Amino acid sequence: MPASTILLLASDATEAETTAAILSGAGYTVTATAKPDEAFSKAAEHQLVIIDVVGGPPSAVDICREMRGAPALAAVPVMCVGATDDVEERIGFLEAGADDVVSRPIDGRELEARVEALLLRFQRSRGMAPTITADGTRVERARRTVAVYSPKGGVGTTTIATNIAIAAVARRPDRVVLVDLALQFGGVATLLNLDPKQTLADVVRDETALKEPELLRTYAMRHDSGLHVLAAPAAPESADAISPDNVNQILSTLLDGYELVVVDAGSTLDERVLRIFEAAEVVILPVTPEIADLKAVHQLLEYLSEQGSVSLKTTFVLNNLFAREILKPRDVENFLGARMSVELPYDPFLYLKASNEGVPVVTGAPRSSIAERLARLSSTAFGEDGVAPGAPAVEQQRQSLFRFRRSS
Repeated sequence: MPASTILLLASDATEAETTAAILSGAGYTVTATAKPDEAFSKAAEHQLVIIDVVGGPPSAVDICREMRGAPALAAVPVMCVGATDDVEERIGFLEAGADDVVSRPIDGRELEARVEALLLRFQRSRGMAPTITADGTRVERARRTVAVYSPKGGVGTTTIATNIAIAAVARRPDRVVLVDLALQFGGVATLLNLDPKQTLADVVRDETALKEPELLRTYAMRHDSGLHVLAAPAAPESADAISPDNVNQILSTLLDGYELVVVDAGSTLDERVLRIFEAAEVVILPVTPEIADLKAVHQLLEYLSEQGSVSLKTTFVLNNLFAREILKPRDVENFLGARMSVELPYDPFLYLKASNEGVPVVTGAPRSSIAERLARLSSTAFGEDGVAPGAPAVEQQRQSLFRFRRSS
């Protein structure tokens, strides 16, 4: 990415010279300083800030946190340099708001790749970034498309997608659509006790419907809650007829006919799913406390970081599927290098009852802890509670997937 300007805050002159040489050789314009005050005054003039500070005060974490607390710097990505590859150190930077973390010793090729990917992701995400008014007021852009995906089946993807859609439609009857893009074996219709007469396989055969919002609405089935549902094809082989371009067209046209769109993206990773990721403002990734699932999610994050498919839009949900505690939440967070936004409790009865009866938990057991957390997840994902997606009890983490590249 040529002609990008980078501000390097480094306390060690030798390290600063080495890092600047690497980045200058890659075509970036680098301004180096050892003074935190000077870095704050110049940060907004640059497209990336790299913080490489040893010791303190202030520490690198403190500087990062203060930069992230400045509204005028919200659109400037921050990369931090860790003294070691220690997990706790990385977590500390991420909690402070860092968008990526590299560790010493720094490999020149890796640094170039990480910087390029981070700048590219921020460039792509500017359309969804908050606007900062002249008086410093932060105005969040509306989030209208939320996708739910997992690289591993059976972790609650469809349950979460269905429940957050039902929770959203309670505030907007007939203005929310749930799209089942788990194309081979979609389960949304089953969880809602619907028997759709038309599916996405029918939609893609109607070129006019792909472009006309009102016509596309006629293919959606209305649930008693007021939720509209575009069902997955009835036969697995019909999924092949739905192309990545079809996915783009459908999601784009739906935004002209509905206020909010929820997508069950399933568990298959292909070009169609990558298009979903690009279209969504928020991508919810359910994870379970088991090693196989965590490894699958970690591999997904590595792949997506290289593809540049998702940035600033990921929120994690810990779904406790097991009666006994296999891994603690902190273990899960350490493994992924990310905080869980919502933790869904184990329940041997409610999920099974909801599935068998076709009545989502938020409707069938609205006062349960599960329903309350799913409703809160829905509000957070669409930015209706004043909290950005991915924000747990600590300050909002910027969920740039690139930073997970080598976190295990």
